[in-house]
Amino acid sequence: MSFKIEDTRKKAVPKIGALIKKGTLTAVQVKDWLRTMWEIRYFEDRVYDLLGQNIIKGASHLYAGQEAVAVGSIAAIEIGDVIGSTHRGHGHCGAIGNKYAQGEQARQDHWNRMMAELMGKETGYCNGRGGSMHIADVKNGCLGSTGIVGGNIPTAVGAALAEKHKKTGKVVLSFFGDGSTNTGSFHESMNMASVMKVPMVAIVENNLYGMSVPFFGRSIESAGCAANIEDVAERAAAYGIPAKIVDGMDVIAVFLAVQEAVAYAREKCLMSMVETKCYRWYGHSRSDPREYRSKEEEKQWKQQDPITVLSNKLLEEKLATAEELEAIRLQGLKAIDTATDFATNSPWPDPKQLAKDVYVEESYPADTIAKDREQGAKSIRATETYEKLMKTLDGKTKKEIGEKAREKIKAEFGMDVVAIKDALIAAQAEEMRRDPNVIIEGEDVGIYGGAYSATKGLLAEFGKDRVIDTAISEAAITGCAVGAAIRGIRPIAEIMYVDFITISLDQLMHNGAFNRYMFGGHAKVPMVLRTEGGVGRCIAAHHSKSLEPWLVNVPGLFVVMPSTPYDAKGLLKAAIRSDNPVVYIEHKATYGQMGALPMDEYIIPLGVADIKRPGKDVTIVSYSRQVMFCLAAAKELADKHGIDCEVIDLRTLKPMDVKSVAESVRKTGRLVTVCESFCMCGMGPEIVRRVIEYPFENGRTGFDYLDAAPLNLAAADVPPPMSEPLENASIPTPDKIVAAVQKLVRK
Repeated sequence: MSFKIEDTRKKAVPKIGALIKKGTLTAVQVKDWLRTMWEIRYFEDRVYDLLGQNIIKGASHLYAGQEAVAVGSIAAIEIGDVIGSTHRGHGHCGAIGNKYAQGEQARQDHWNRMMAELMGKETGYCNGRGGSMHIADVKNGCLGSTGIVGGNIPTAVGAALAEKHKKTGKVVLSFFGDGSTNTGSFHESMNMASVMKVPMVAIVENNLYGMSVPFFGRSIESAGCAANIEDVAERAAAYGIPAKIVDGMDVIAVFLAVQEAVAYAREKCLMSMVETKCYRWYGHSRSDPREYRSKEEEKQWKQQDPITVLSNKLLEEKLATAEELEAIRLQGLKAIDTATDFATNSPWPDPKQLAKDVYVEESYPADTIAKDREQGAKSIRATETYEKLMKTLDGKTKKEIGEKAREKIKAEFGMDVVAIKDALIAAQAEEMRRDPNVIIEGEDVGIYGGAYSATKGLLAEFGKDRVIDTAISEAAITGCAVGAAIRGIRPIAEIMYVDFITISLDQLMHNGAFNRYMFGGHAKVPMVLRTEGGVGRCIAAHHSKSLEPWLVNVPGLFVVMPSTPYDAKGLLKAAIRSDNPVVYIEHKATYGQMGALPMDEYIIPLGVADIKRPGKDVTIVSYSRQVMFCLAAAKELADKHGIDCEVIDLRTLKPMDVKSVAESVRKTGRLVTVCESFCMCGMGPEIVRRVIEYPFENGRTGFDYLDAAPLNLAAADVPPPMSEPLENASIPTPDKIVAAVQKLVRK
């Protein structure tokens, strides 16, 4: 792939008549483009007025002045192609909606739904849940917009990856402004799209200002400066992709440039960049006084109004009369008048439906849940037997003893014994064989097999198109998974350490978790983000945290944390099949932990806790590695102190099976939570809250059944230290659990 910049502004734009003769376009098409530009302009002018009247509420970033970019670009794609939009996205949604509209009524319905969405009405594209900055028409190829500058670019890369994987031949246009090109998401995404060789066109809408800061030049001396280059297209050199610069005020010029870029993407499955030089009529938002640019500058740009430019071309080439142009203008005005009336008279969403479409509703057959309980109990017995055999069997090496023990477990229980890392590999391999749309992407997941060998061998079986090694780009990895999931594949994205989720949280939360709800339930995001956390390897605070409380705080996410090989495999398979975004967190100290699991295919339902040890005196609730500590403590408490503990493994933190915990507390009267995350605003206090509020069938709550105050054991309020003694001191350990339960029972 070679880099070059073509500045198309240095060439004369072909006449419309000449393009018609060549068959590139028709006069009807061009007049329709003009009509769409008028509709976008009147829509934005109306939104400005309605914001002033407080009829439209919230923030709204207007597209007026940039109409030629959206209209010309979207005219250059086919039905079935995809666009990714921005917070200034009314023009994109408006143009693609018109492209899909079959007939006048469908076109009017499109504008009606756009205006209704901005007013927050039930009849809007997103049923009032997204509004101006998040408007989307996912059904018709509009991936939606985002309120985070640059946040939409990684999802566009993922969408393009999905189209490449499915071999649809479709292309993705990723629209973003000049302000985005100074963000990490932009650089990560451009690099990823270039390296992955995806069919995408990056369209930079360089309207010269990122909010109040000029990108390069300035007309007010006191204004700042965002970049040290005038043309964003120069940055294409860093990614080895071709770039064009085009007059973004001329719809014909935009159309021709993007048409060529789309053909390049479609034919070669490669990305290129088109930088459109344009200008926004309004400020960043309605409250923006535009003090950072001069009136003279605004006047100069308005002489290049894209509507005027196209109208004059049609007149000069005698392709339309002044009367025809006026009729087109009035058509645009009428459409927006009608849309305004429709939206004004539309119903508000029903507050009773507040929580609708946060998640895709999932359920499991009763026999699947029953089978899990049976197999889970059997797995515990088989694992205990295996551990005893490892201590009693003879052999020259530990490996030889292990092989003998495994054979005995197979003969007695019909189960295999594997390490957690191997259970994870098996789960991914089985799902990839079952569904060709399951892919893996992340750092070192291919040849290296993952930082903890949890993808070892998958590259050899499935190839580099399905096991994709990426650059160190956590935000792009996560956002790519979101976009790919929305476009119909099931990505497993690996983030090497949960600590690095802090870098990708924008994509995970704002796009992965929120998109379904913000888009009115018209999208699904069936992705898994695999990562690992916890202490145990002496690698200090940047690689040892337990951040699950951050993640369960996010509406729209499922959070899963397994404790055994049996759970690791069954839960991961269920997560991959889920239509919800699932964060799947392993513990770095458990990858070598051995355990028994069925030899045939199985899944473990998400949202169902497991009673790892029945008991009657105290309920201990935990998850992940701490479950093993709790079981060790429970054994000591029973053997040495006569205290019978029930140990419950949540397995899925969200959705949480609080019913199982509450029923246990009703029996024991005492509750202890054990977590490796920090206590303040942590999982332990949340478990306690849910149990206390749990409503039983008899009208009582969980609080009524507590005979003592609950105890929360958690990590100390310190960053995870490196030194092993300090690391051990920072978390709950079996001896601490034993002491806490003894104290609770004595009370």
